[in-house]
Formats: sequence, structure tokens, C-alpha cells
Amino acid sequence: MRKVELGKTGEKIPILGQGTWGIKSRKGKDYYESWKNSLRRGIELGMTHIDTAEVYGFGTSEKIVGDLISEYNRDDLFITSKLFPMHMSLRTMKKAASKSLKRLGIKNFDLYLIHWPSPFTSREKQMKILDHLVKEGKTRYVGVSNFSVDQFKESVSFLNTDLVANQLHANITKQNHVSESLPYYQKNKVTLTAYSPLGHKGYSNLEGEMRDKLNSVAKAHDATIQQIAVAWLINHKNVIAIPKAFKIEHVEANAKAAEIILSEKELKLIENTEAS
Repeated sequence: MRKVELGKTGEKIPILGQGTWGIKSRKGKDYYESWKNSLRRGIELGMTHIDTAEVYGFGTSEKIVGDLISEYNRDDLFITSKLFPMHMSLRTMKKAASKSLKRLGIKNFDLYLIHWPSPFTSREKQMKILDHLVKEGKTRYVGVSNFSVDQFKESVSFLNTDLVANQLHANITKQNHVSESLPYYQKNKVTLTAYSPLGHKGYSNLEGEMRDKLNSVAKAHDATIQQIAVAWLINHKNVIAIPKAFKIEHVEANAKAAEIILSEKELKLIENTEAS
């Protein structure tokens, strides 16, 4: 698995990680074991960055990830989680972070993000908790998620440490963050982490010009359109992606996408194409 630098930290992480959005609460043992088996296969293939959040399954995702990572050497994995913006005081934010660590069964996050800009809490207070967690050794790196470039810039002004990443909804049918925001992150050596890189349905119903172009590129690389969609993202500098996969065959297909190198012509072919 190809690795790239996280922000300007010097730390190398897989260009493809594993997302866990969608893990549901109150399900049976077989359901959770299927998730774990998929994550295990991803780790075997080098997708050692696992992304979760306190809000996913109301803590269930973190518990499942925690159970899984207890099987591995902690230093071999890179774990990201996220703070939901419902917490309005430093005390409740600290408590939420501690609960996430407890569910995960780890002493510190590798990367901890503010999940969304808060409509209730000042940007300064949201950044203060990140500074506190770094100072206390509860996280190695910090970042944000779903922040606009202007919100990101404002956040930086309140921090004593670097924001190394912004996790954003980006894919071939939602290209605005790549075309409009990515140049700023590239210039400032910030990692754009693309979530839902295959949308929510894996582009099984994709039609029109976009599908035609993906088919053309896929044929040239002996790949599927889904693999080309993922490759398109991670062939951009400063972009990594965290696809989720409930089935092992999908995990394996995602991992193969990391090996695909697209030409500038192929990148431009897909860029700004209308999808239907």
C-alpha cells in the first residue's frame, strides 16, 4: 500500500484507509464479526488507517474498532476519531474524547478531528479542546472535518498546534472540494481526507457521460469504474481516501485502486464531468 505524508508532520500513512460510517447499534454477533473480518482484511492489505467517530452507531463503531485493534500491535495502526459538535463546553468535550478513547481501548488517538463546525460553540473553544488534547498527550495530531476553507483558516488562527487534515465529502460526483478547496490545502501542506469516495451506493446506478468516461479509463487499466473513481481522488497530491466496505471482496477491490496511476489526461477527462 502506497503511503503519503500526513500534512507536514513527516508521518507516512496509507493513501487508502478504512471508513466505518454505517456500523449500526443493536445488531447481532454475526453482523459485527463481518465488519471486523472486512477491517482485518484491509489491515492485511496495508489499509492500516481506520477512521471512526463517536456519533457512528452512537459509540458502537468505536467499540467494534476497539475490539478489533486489540488484536494488533498498536504502533502498526493509525486511528482517527471525531468529536461531534453537540458538546458545548470544554468539560463536556474533554469527557467525550475520554469516552471515545475508552471505547477504543487506547491511550491516545493518532488523529482527532472536530466532526463539524459547531453552530453552538465558538470556533475558538472548539480549537481550545484540540490544543488541550495535544498537550495532555491524548492525541498525536489534530484536524477538522466538513469545514470550509474560510472556517479552516479561522480555526488555524486559534491554535498553538497544526491542523494537519480536513476530512471532506469528495468523489467523482462531488468534485467541488477537489476543484475549489484542494489548491489551498496543497499550498499549505494540509491533507484532504475524502470520505464517501464511492458515494453511498458505489456508483452502481451511475449513467451518462461520467459512466462512459469511467468505462473508457477502466478498460485501459483493467479495472472497474469504482476503482477508477477512487484512483481519481488519490492521484491528486495531498489527498487520501477512507472508503468503507462491509464485504471482503470490496475491501480487496479498494486496495487494488491504490495501485492505479492515472495520467494527467485521464484525470482531466473525469474532472468536472456531469454525472447522472
